[in-house]
Amino acid sequence: MMPNNDDLSPLKKPIICLTSLSHSGSTVFSMALACHENLISLGEIYQVLRMGPTYWLNQQEHRCSCGVPAEQCDFWRPVLTTMRSLDIMNPSLPSYYPDAYATVLDQFSKLYGKDYQPIDTSKGIKHLKLLAGSETIDAKALFLIRDVRSYASSQARLARSQPRKGLKKVKGHYWYQMMRWLSDNKKRESLLTDLALPFETVGYEPFCFNPSQTLDSVYDFLALPKTPSNENLGKSTHHVLFGNPMRNCDTRKTEIRYDDRWFSETNYMLAAALIPTLMQYNQARVYASGQ
Repeated sequence: MMPNNDDLSPLKKPIICLTSLSHSGSTVFSMALACHENLISLGEIYQVLRMGPTYWLNQQEHRCSCGVPAEQCDFWRPVLTTMRSLDIMNPSLPSYYPDAYATVLDQFSKLYGKDYQPIDTSKGIKHLKLLAGSETIDAKALFLIRDVRSYASSQARLARSQPRKGLKKVKGHYWYQMMRWLSDNKKRESLLTDLALPFETVGYEPFCFNPSQTLDSVYDFLALPKTPSNENLGKSTHHVLFGNPMRNCDTRKTEIRYDDRWFSETNYMLAAALIPTLMQYNQARVYASGQ
């Protein structure tokens, strides 16, 4: 679904929302995106704002992906101190998140200029509703979907490794995770459509195995110039204060690595065979995206 650039006001500040289910590869994908000279990843903005400026300015042990605490970060320090000076402090107020997001984007524009765009990897959907309804923000979304078999394998494995009792044990079953994947992704896709938020669906597996082709398609959607392929994630530009711990792991953030453990598993096959619509949706969204 392509954005209608004719409807955009030049005064609107851009933001790219990378939305997905948890554990769908958004950290790696956002870092790959941020290798583009015009893109900078800010991690999960909504989750940072939810904690409030006082929390982050007093946190010395929790570091931004740039290597320093928020109080010393070139980006987050002016954001948080400006929020404090403007008394944007109480997340329970209706005006808090609109004002806080406006502050983030104002400071981003001041620091980087009009040629750069921030990437927001916030989880959930509240920020999508907020940004889609804003008259001062030009939001576009990238809807990242991971192969249902890989997702179910990973989530079931994680659930089985945790102490669970009673009905909670159901999370360790493949069929549960596969149905959850189908339901949650369809809901998110419907939401993006209902919000009239311009979005592009991106398959995680095609990205991992052919990153250049996938990223070129994304750049076309975002109306950005294509750049030479760079699969060294260490070249990305980011100020991720809240997000996957991988942001601070030098050995893991240098290259794209695919978790292929599900290749040797067969537990997902029965559920996949019994629910044909599941695999049809998987094929259409993961492997036909960008075509």
